[in-house]
Amino acid sequence: MTDLSKQTSGVNGAGGSVAIFGGTFDPVHNGHLRSAIEIKEALSVDELRLMPSHRPPLRGEPGAESGQRLAMVSAAITGESGLYADGRELLRDGPSYTVDTLRDLRAELGAAVSLTVVMGSDAFNQLHRWQDWRLLFDLANVLLLHRADYPLAADATVTEFAEARRLAKASALTAVSAGGFFELGLIQLPISATDIRQRLASGRSIRYLVPDVVADYIAEHGLYTQ
Repeated sequence: MTDLSKQTSGVNGAGGSVAIFGGTFDPVHNGHLRSAIEIKEALSVDELRLMPSHRPPLRGEPGAESGQRLAMVSAAITGESGLYADGRELLRDGPSYTVDTLRDLRAELGAAVSLTVVMGSDAFNQLHRWQDWRLLFDLANVLLLHRADYPLAADATVTEFAEARRLAKASALTAVSAGGFFELGLIQLPISATDIRQRLASGRSIRYLVPDVVADYIAEHGLYTQ
């Protein structure tokens, strides 16, 4: 079983830039991984941390255990420069609140490090329901990632709040430690974790939808078969 503690390169209070790409990763697939690469390149960050959530407050229970999801993420990004797995949210007994994660990261990294949280349009549409959502901008920058399957329809209060913090380009987020906002449109691979779980439950192939190392892990542990 993979250690649930964070597995990162050690950017610290001396400076640098970190972006957080969270999700259930149930399982991590090639769509997640391609997006991670493009986000890292667009922001020019030193680190992009893939951070599996333990119990997302606004979603159902994941199909795989916390340690299994972290193990699949870790295996999928092995050898990829600048990508790291961070399992800190999996250590919590309760729901995963992003504001708590960002407080934890700020205490660890210090005030000088540029910290950006990445969220899809599905999450941004629900941001007004998040715990202490305004504080996210005090602790980090926010990069909104457009998803074709979730048209942008954010609460008006959230939209106005974010617009007041909009920057001119994605890479400008790394020039400030927190408080910036930018929207990024990516060509995303049409791959769904839900579809992958359904394929596995019905005995169909998931080849080329996930890295081979993830497919092997799923098969070895008999995941998503029911």
